[in-house]
Amino acid sequence: MISDTIGGRIRQARTEAGLSQKQLATRLAVTNKTLENWEEDRSEPRANKLVMLAGVLNIPSTWLLTGNAPKDMKRDFDFQETMGISQKLERAMAMQVAMASLLEEVSTDVSRLQNELDSELELEG
Repeated sequence: MISDTIGGRIRQARTEAGLSQKQLATRLAVTNKTLENWEEDRSEPRANKLVMLAGVLNIPSTWLLTGNAPKDMKRDFDFQETMGISQKLERAMAMQVAMASLLEEVSTDVSRLQNELDSELELEG
């Protein structure tokens, strides 16, 4: 049965995709509470998150918005563009994790160098 609300359709598609709320929230880079609010119709995803939802869940974004599906719609859609966007999103999220790690390393290096310089200045002064 197709739900009458965006939140219900998000929950239905997530469940059919075999994802927990936590798993889907992580893939979308939102909090569990945000996803819960969408599924409970307390708020709605912005357009960019709606596109991401469609990509991750492999469903048309128009179905999420309206509940209307194309006449020839099947559960195993072959939407190359949506899948491409989903793959780009996953790569970007992996890059974000790698960048955070690199920034942490640089910050540690800068702190260490600053401490060394401060020690040298104390010895000279």
